[in-house]
Amino acid sequence: MKKILTIILDGFGMREDIYGNAIKNAGMNNFINLWNTYPHCLLKANGQYVDLPDKQCSNSKLGHEIIGTGRQIDNKLSDLNDVFKKGRLKYNKKYSEMITKLKSHSEINLHICHLLSDGGVSSHITHLKCFLNELSESKVENKVYLHLISDGRDSNKYSVKDYINEIKGYINNNVYLSSVCGRYYALDETKDFKRTKMYYDLLFDGRGVNAVNLPLVIDKCYEKKMSDEYLPPLKAKDFAYIQDNDILMLLNYDREGQMQILDSICNKDFIEFDPFPVDIEVYSLYEIDRNLNKNYLFEASKYNKTLTEYLSGLGLTQAHIFEDIKSSSMNYYLNGGRYLKLENCDIYSIASSHIDSFDIKPEMNALSIAKTIIKCMEKDYDFILANFANPDEVGHTGNYQATINGLQAIDVCLGKIIEVAEENFYKIVIVSSHAKADTIIDRENNIVTKNTLSPVPFIITDKKIKLKNGNLTSFTPSLLKYMDIAVPKEMKETEILIEKNRNN
Repeated sequence: MKKILTIILDGFGMREDIYGNAIKNAGMNNFINLWNTYPHCLLKANGQYVDLPDKQCSNSKLGHEIIGTGRQIDNKLSDLNDVFKKGRLKYNKKYSEMITKLKSHSEINLHICHLLSDGGVSSHITHLKCFLNELSESKVENKVYLHLISDGRDSNKYSVKDYINEIKGYINNNVYLSSVCGRYYALDETKDFKRTKMYYDLLFDGRGVNAVNLPLVIDKCYEKKMSDEYLPPLKAKDFAYIQDNDILMLLNYDREGQMQILDSICNKDFIEFDPFPVDIEVYSLYEIDRNLNKNYLFEASKYNKTLTEYLSGLGLTQAHIFEDIKSSSMNYYLNGGRYLKLENCDIYSIASSHIDSFDIKPEMNALSIAKTIIKCMEKDYDFILANFANPDEVGHTGNYQATINGLQAIDVCLGKIIEVAEENFYKIVIVSSHAKADTIIDRENNIVTKNTLSPVPFIITDKKIKLKNGNLTSFTPSLLKYMDIAVPKEMKETEILIEKNRNN
């Protein structure tokens, strides 16, 4: 059986136009040599090709879930779009329960936390509009306070004022714009509870910058080089903090960004800081933490017989290598939306540098990833799966030169890995979860921080085969076919992109 090293270049898109294209301009000679020497193809990884709305960018978590499952999967963005479009929310048991509580107690307030963005990775502004319409149709007269989280990562860096203008028509006699805070604090995923505390103190104690003239204060923040991602807690003129008996609705569908704030609110054994003794009910769109929130409206789809689960069941030894900034992508989404303890599988999670922004250290810990890959090849694992996060994480900063530097660091690592792979008889497989670093500056010279619609690469270092273009869903069944492993029935409907090269 072939020994395989699969490398996920997270956020690595393939776009011909060189303008603002960090990947094209990074001079990645080792990657270019692999691309020119070995069978390769392009995989569409966005929009309808991965069951997203047309021209909707994908993201790391969805991309890893597709790589893991090897099939078309449901995604929360499309599912929620369908719910709102067909007016099904009013029939939801948990939503109805929340509405009944509100209408039975006119004195309690409803607070909504929402990442105000059309990026579609963690939330979508359309869902906020639809949710507010549903509240109106349900005849909710309680005061509703919007705690908006500015994006600047999956959307343009300086766009929150445009998004606020877009929802102005939904702010009326009982719906108020209460606060704005950057996702750096409100949606931290790095276990930095100092950031979470700043958001918690805003929500529950009213600690923040008074911003009666909110647009003016936001402009002042921009002048100080604070993009939307880093806006401090801002209190709008109609600010109200969360009090006893109020209801909090977490209106994002991404679980990771909401885990820390949920933990601080609902965990009775929480120790990271001293929370206030406030008794509230918390609702969310999807389950965030099964031990903390039971009031979620929808069940997320989960998938079995995933790539790594299947290989484990066949008795193959595996090593999974990644920076911990990608822990959820590699440990949860890759396994079909589940945390699994796999037999014969060793996890090597490399600590990510604890810095404010990855353009400060664009090489990240790529060298540690490479060294671990090399050690694992020398240990003779059957299947090694590694993730380089630089194109995604540095790309999202919008720093063009830093992104180039991060890509060059990866390319140096690829050179060392290729040498050892040949010595240890490994075939290298390269893929990406989604596209980002191929567009950092657009043709109008705007900085682009969000993901892109470009296809992603698929390379196998074996001249005996050929690859044809396809979709990211085809990656895993094609890989299994190459490994001479039967494709499980769960992936049978997915197209195989690999065929023998008759010239060899």
